[in-house]
Amino acid sequence: MKKTATLLLLFVCIAFSCEKDDICPEDTPTTPSLIVEFRDFTLIDNTKSVTGLRIEDFVDSTHVLGDHSSTSEVQMILPLKTDALETKYKVYRDYVDTDGVITGNPDVITITYETKEVYVSRACGYKIIFENVLLTITPETTSDNWMLFAAPENDNQSVINEDEIHYTIRH
Repeated sequence: MKKTATLLLLFVCIAFSCEKDDICPEDTPTTPSLIVEFRDFTLIDNTKSVTGLRIEDFVDSTHVLGDHSSTSEVQMILPLKTDALETKYKVYRDYVDTDGVITGNPDVITITYETKEVYVSRACGYKIIFENVLLTITPETTSDNWMLFAAPENDNQSVINEDEIHYTIRH
């Protein structure tokens, strides 16, 4: 009887001393990316696809975001650097890769922002949100700027989640 009581007491102590798993669920929001939607310049409520869309890192042209070469796109998802206050991308319209030579109509997108760490949970740690986001467009060639206007979709220009459009680019 003493042995059974000791084992039962040991089992109860072990059962109540365990903590929940410290595993971050996959559906927990993490550091968000900037969501940009392309719209028609004259009919601003209508989305307008970009043919031959290619998005590459401004510094490293071999780092290309997604496979946009064969489709028309109405949105682009741009990850922002968490260790800097600026991220730049070269975005091509009508991009063609001929034997490793990239042609098309490129414009440069520069995104400036402030970063802020936000506590998510013990299991997930912290995520970065972006505040005071400003997106500017610089044509690669002054004669053929295909992106004509960029406008924020929310008043405070923050990137907190990926559930909404943050900027629109009209072309």
